[in-house]
Formats: sequence, C-alpha cells, structure tokens
Amino acid sequence: MVAGTRLVDAPTIYFIPGTQCDEQLWQWLWPQFPDLNCRHLAIPVGASVADVVDGLVAQLPANPVAVFGFSLGGYLAAALALAAPDRIERLFVCANSACALPTQEILQRQQLIHAIDRFGYRGLHDNKIAQMVAPENLSSSAIADCMKAMDQRLGVDNLIQQLRVTSERLDLQAALASLEIPITYCYGEQDKLVSESWVAALVKRNQWVRQCVIPGSGHMLPLEQPEKLARAIKSWLAPQ
Repeated sequence: MVAGTRLVDAPTIYFIPGTQCDEQLWQWLWPQFPDLNCRHLAIPVGASVADVVDGLVAQLPANPVAVFGFSLGGYLAAALALAAPDRIERLFVCANSACALPTQEILQRQQLIHAIDRFGYRGLHDNKIAQMVAPENLSSSAIADCMKAMDQRLGVDNLIQQLRVTSERLDLQAALASLEIPITYCYGEQDKLVSESWVAALVKRNQWVRQCVIPGSGHMLPLEQPEKLARAIKSWLAPQ
C-alpha cells in the first residue's frame, strides 16, 4: 500500500481515485515526486454526486490546493472545483471527460448490478481489464494484479454503491469553461472511455485548459505510463 508522503513546507497534491481504486493506484506514480506531499482522498459514500463532492470538500484544508482526479475521481475533482472554487488552486483531470455517461454505458452498469444481485460477484474479470488497458500493456501481470487486488479490497458493496450513485452525471463543460485556474485534461491515446471531442471543445472555450494525450496507454494511465503521466503533472504544477 502506498502511504502519503510527508515533507515539511513542500507543495501538496490531493489525489482522488477511480471506481474500485484505492491507494495502490498510485504505487508507481507517487515515487516520481520526491519533493511533493501526496495525499489520497478516498471517495466517500453518498446518496448523490453532490453528497460525494461535499464529502470530499470536508477532507480538504481551508487554503486552496492542487487536486488530481483519475477516471470517476476526475469527474468528482471537476465537480469539486465548481462546488468549492475557493478551495481549489489548480485541477488535473486524468482519464475522464466531465460529461454525462453514454446511454449504453449506463445500461451496462444496470445490467452488471442486476447480474450481481442474481449471481453474486466474482471479482474483476480479465475481459474488463482488457477493455481498460492498452493491448501492449496486457502482458504486464503487475497491472492486472493491482486492479484485481484493489477491486477485492474495496468489495462488491462499494462497487454497487459507486455505480448506482455516479451513473447519472451532469455535463460540466459550460461551468468549467469559465473556471480561471490552471486545468489539465490528460488521457491515454487508446482510452475508449474519454470523449476527445468533448475535451477539445473545452480547450477551445477556456484558455486555462490544456489537453495532454499520452501514447502507449489505455484508461489505466497511472499504472500503464506513470513516468509520462508524472511529466504531465509536473508541467501542470509549473508557474503559469
């Protein structure tokens, strides 16, 4: 398990994970930042996205901070920056476009919950991993093992709760278009879960937003390309 770093007077980044992800998600990313304080923000339980965002706000200090969100955590980080702009100094959204989920994905989530109710849950399937990881990275058993371990630790109740609460999402583009803080949207070149057109449209609407596409990665960017992702984060942290 990756523990948060504790450096006196060093900049701090708060990291929000994705669905069925815990601190192990950062095991290869955080070591790239020996001069930063890295803090993990677990996704709290809530009855709605707004409730979950309120739970995240409660975990932040009063002073503005840098927030990084991965996948579902990326959507929540964007919503957090809009809900509490005085608490967010800069925003990094990884492997997410902060828009409504496609109808087909919502249907698949509903089918998964129904199947779990009927037959139980046997853990993260290899086919699902193959959908989320670039083909050239599937040979790495360490990535698959990490994904399965996180899913097993968090458990089926957590999975169902997150799927039910976070499937209905608002499109945040209009609100993000007026947010005047450094924002980076970063995703893997082979990430099928991100709407590139949505990100490109936001970049055109807001001069504070940068787009970063990383080759050699699917959706699980912190595990697939931690060094390249770290370089993008360091660029985001640089003075504007």
